[in-house]
Amino acid sequence: MKYVKIAALILFGVGILTLGAFTPTILAQTETSTTLPTVAVSDAVLQKWVRSVTVQIQVNLDKWSRNVMWYQEVDAQGNRGEWKPRYGDWSKEPERIVVQGTGVIIYSQYDPNFSDVAGTYILTNAHVVDYLVQKDKLGSRYNPIDVYDEKDLIISTYPPSVTVKPGARPVAQMYFTLPSNYVCIKYDEEQFFTIYAKVVDFDQALDIALLQICDPQGKPARVWGLPYATFRDSPCMVGEEVWICSAPLGIPFSIDKGRINQVRLDLGPSGGIVWNKQVKLDIAAAPGSSGSGIFDKNGYLIACLHGVLVYQGNYIRGGQLAIEGTLIRQWLMWRGWAFLVTAKPHPNAPYYKS
Repeated sequence: MKYVKIAALILFGVGILTLGAFTPTILAQTETSTTLPTVAVSDAVLQKWVRSVTVQIQVNLDKWSRNVMWYQEVDAQGNRGEWKPRYGDWSKEPERIVVQGTGVIIYSQYDPNFSDVAGTYILTNAHVVDYLVQKDKLGSRYNPIDVYDEKDLIISTYPPSVTVKPGARPVAQMYFTLPSNYVCIKYDEEQFFTIYAKVVDFDQALDIALLQICDPQGKPARVWGLPYATFRDSPCMVGEEVWICSAPLGIPFSIDKGRINQVRLDLGPSGGIVWNKQVKLDIAAAPGSSGSGIFDKNGYLIACLHGVLVYQGNYIRGGQLAIEGTLIRQWLMWRGWAFLVTAKPHPNAPYYKS
C-alpha cells in the first residue's frame, strides 16, 4: 500500500521498509529468566513446530478517496498566480483495504486459580495494528491524508525515513474508517470461519503489540490449549541458524531458514519507531511478514521480524530486521504480562521436558 501515510511506507505489512532498529539496552538475561534446556532438533520437527505457533493477522479498513487537481489563474497581462487546488468528489463507496501481517502465539492456557489470565495471546508488530490503536492515522473527511506521487517522495536509509520533496503538491486525498475494532486471525490456509482478536497492549517505539483472542463482543474468548512459543533468555548471536514462518505478500504460510548476520545495529528513530539494537538476518521475508517469530535451532523464540533495509527503493538482500527477544521479554515483564514469559513450555515444544 505505497499510498498509505508517508510514515507508514517504512513498515512491513503496510509498505516499503527501510532500515529498522530500536529498543532499549539488550540484556543477556532478565532477573526472572532461567536457563532453558537445549536438545538436538531435526529440520522436520522445527518446521512443524514453527508453523504450529504462527498465525496470519488481518486488519480491515475502508478507504475513501478523492482526486486533487491544481491550477493557476492568469491575469490580463499573462501573469500566473499561485497554484490552487480543485478537489474532486469523495468516492461514493469505500475501497476495502486489508493490512496483512503475521503473529506468533506466546500463551494459550487456562488456570482455574487465575482465570483472569486465561486465554490465547499473540505477539505481533505495533505497526500491523496501527490503525486500531492510533486512530489519528485514519484521517477523516475533514482532516484527510494527502497522497503524493511516488516521484515526490524521498526515501532515506540512515536514519530510515520517507519525506516529501519541497514544493510537492498532493495528487489525491484519502481517509479510512474501521468496519470493526478487531483483528482477524487466520490459523489455517483453508480456514472458513472468523477468529477475532483485540489489542490489549502495544508500544510504538519498540514496535510491539500484544493481542488476545476474543469473541465478536470483545470479551476474552474461551480459547486455550493451542501450541505456543517460549522465549529464549539469551540474546541473538551472529552466525546462528534461525527459522521463520510468515505470510509474505499476504499469502499464508511460508517457512524459511537462514542466519543472523548482525546484532545491536543502531539506525536511529523514524516514524515513531526507534530503530536501534536491531538484529539483522539473511532470512527470506516480504511485506506481510511483519510480526513473524524468529526461532533458533532448538525452537525457542528469539526475535520478532519487523523491517528490511531499503536503498534507492530496492530491498537489500540479507537486510531483514528483527526486534531482539530479550527486549520483548523485558517489555512484557514491566508491562504486567509476566505470566506470558514465565509460563511452562507447551508439551509439543521440541525443548519441552516434563
